[in-house]
Amino acid sequence: MALMKRHITDEIYASFRMRYKECIRMLNGLEKTLERKLPAHERRWQVAEDTPGYGNDNGRFPPGWPTTPET
Repeated sequence: MALMKRHITDEIYASFRMRYKECIRMLNGLEKTLERKLPAHERRWQVAEDTPGYGNDNGRFPPGWPTTPET
């Protein structure tokens, strides 16, 4: 990678790196979605089931999630 970095600008390198990270996120999301379709005993990863979308979840938050009082 160091050899390649000498031949491109920092801006181009940052652009490639950003797109690379985006691909990783998309592939991880695809893998998580496919894991949910398997029976629990065949899954390789621990996958949480879908949760409702945005909004108040009746006071239920993941552990460690900062809560703020509602106004």
